Amino acid sequence: MTGRGFEWRSFVRTWQAVLAVWLAYALVRIAIQPLLGWEPVGPDDWTRLLQVRAWLDGQAFWDVTQYRMNPPEGFSMHWSRLVDLPLAALMLLFGESAALVLVPLLWLLPALFALRAIMLRLDFPPLAFAFGLLIMPLFPMLPGNFAPMRIDHHAPQAVLALVCAALLIRDSRWSAVACGLCAAAWVVISLEGLPLVAVLAGLYGVRYWFGERTLLPWFLGALAIAAAALAYGTRGPLDTAYCDVLLPGHLLTFAAAALIAAIIPFLPWQDRVQGRLLALGAMGLVCLQLVSALLGPCATNPMAELDPVLQEWWHGKIAEGLPIWEQAPSVALTLVWTIGIIVAGWWRAHCRGLFHQGRALPCTLLFLFALAAGGYSLLVMREGVVAQLLAIPFAALLMAEFLPKARAIASPAPRIVATLAAVGMTTPLFASALFAPLDDYVSRDGVPPDAENFTQQWGCDYGALADLPPGLVMAPFDGGLEILGKTDHTIMAASYHRNQRPMVDLLLAMTGSVDEAEAIVREYGIDYVAICGSASDVAFYRTASPDNFANALVSDEPPAWLEPALTFSHSSLRIYRVVR
Repeated sequence: MTGRGFEWRSFVRTWQAVLAVWLAYALVRIAIQPLLGWEPVGPDDWTRLLQVRAWLDGQAFWDVTQYRMNPPEGFSMHWSRLVDLPLAALMLLFGESAALVLVPLLWLLPALFALRAIMLRLDFPPLAFAFGLLIMPLFPMLPGNFAPMRIDHHAPQAVLALVCAALLIRDSRWSAVACGLCAAAWVVISLEGLPLVAVLAGLYGVRYWFGERTLLPWFLGALAIAAAALAYGTRGPLDTAYCDVLLPGHLLTFAAAALIAAIIPFLPWQDRVQGRLLALGAMGLVCLQLVSALLGPCATNPMAELDPVLQEWWHGKIAEGLPIWEQAPSVALTLVWTIGIIVAGWWRAHCRGLFHQGRALPCTLLFLFALAAGGYSLLVMREGVVAQLLAIPFAALLMAEFLPKARAIASPAPRIVATLAAVGMTTPLFASALFAPLDDYVSRDGVPPDAENFTQQWGCDYGALADLPPGLVMAPFDGGLEILGKTDHTIMAASYHRNQRPMVDLLLAMTGSVDEAEAIVREYGIDYVAICGSASDVAFYRTASPDNFANALVSDEPPAWLEPALTFSHSSLRIYRVVR
């Protein structure tokens, strides 16, 4: 009697395959992490860590104010505690370092299970199924968001979007309820997800139009109830002074939409396609009018009241929030390529008849949702993370079609070229890499290319300030957060838009004259001024004027009212003490 060999075609469809892929990815990421460092990756990662530390040290659950920024008032924050919960739990169980490693990796696990659910629902062929679990690292925006130390809120948002997509294409009312719950968590974490949640509602409306009358009310009802519960449960009484979180107007609109969706199946002519379409159109118009009446300016632009100084020197230079026409060529091509993968994958699947036998509607719903995310990424670049996750099933289908054909070529050289072409055409990786050399020759984020001429060579470790007695530090936005994370100092300002006056004053000091900077330093009672000459934001500040404060700080010829507090070799860090 002979044993059967390993049946990989059956295995790739199992939950064990998901765990195996996740474990392999996690082990590789942890193995290379010593080369990358064991600190939070960016400013938002530092701030997330600071927020959780403060909570575990006794700050109230509903209070996410950062009191070490601009003390004693602190910085008002719009971040939700939902993202803090897994990080805080693992910090209590395993310690801070382990939590920073594990939390981003754990977010990948539900993403892989959602991909598996999508591919099971659409009955992917075994090879496409395998590629769907394996090719995530070939999408440039994804690996960094599921890497150790990356604890900001972008990965959770993208995962929730992917889970919503997996639930959208299922037919049960419980899937619609679960989709509403996930959509609610998504918009509570970040209001930026609201346009795509509206698309979800529209796609459930499409299902109603096609005769599935029960799913739309269940989705909207779950969304309305869960959004209210999560918004009030994680933030307490909602602060209506700002437009950057869910407001009572949003919640009332969700509730009204759910109520209308529950009523319209009982209206006349709902047994006809035209009657259902008319009811859905009327529902949409009512909700739009309600949003406009209840939210006013907050309905369209949460940043409408941003100070012009912040727009010029800060918000208008944050690449992840900018549209495609202000991106570097490699990033712009990545965004467009992702949309191309979605369109080509859906079209090839349609042409090959893969989605017959009741799978045409779920495939089309997935396609429309992914296409909406891709379109949104052209306006807000960081939404490319969502688009690329949703593009994976379509890329897997394309790769399963073309890669075997490339590998079947007998001659070695053409086979290699065809294999690279198959991978390059079905993922954005090569397109991004090929255009990367052009990035240095164009304006990026509104920053002129010659700003790099102001960038010094050596790196900086703001942890050196820990050797100084605690005080109030003026430092550029990004560096200030590292100072908070590594020392007991407080800082003047950081890059969080609700707190415009100290942010504006910091930018005016850095880009203005030495005398203007001194007046601001004296007004705030600054103890230390710290700056890193190799930081990109500092290089940008230096372009404002040859004799501005930022240039004076990095020139080693500071004004008389500053004296060196610490000196370094092989470092671009400058730390000065304010002379009283």
